[in-house]
Amino acid sequence: MYERYTYDAPERKFTTGLPVGVMLLSMVVIAAYLLFGGASIDSKQTTSVVLPKSAADTSR
Repeated sequence: MYERYTYDAPERKFTTGLPVGVMLLSMVVIAAYLLFGGASIDSKQTTSVVLPKSAADTSR
C-alpha cells in the first residue's frame, strides 16, 4: 500500500552499522571492566600458605 504513493522516490537503504557498533563497543567496555576489576581484586588479596605438620621422629 505504501508503494502506491511513492512516485519516483529513491529506495530506502538500511544499514546495520549503528547496532553492530553499539554491540562491539559494549563488548569492549564489559571486557575491560572484567579485566581491570579482576586485576584490582587480585592485587588486594593476600595468599596464605598451609604447611603440613612436620613428621615426628618416633625411632628410639
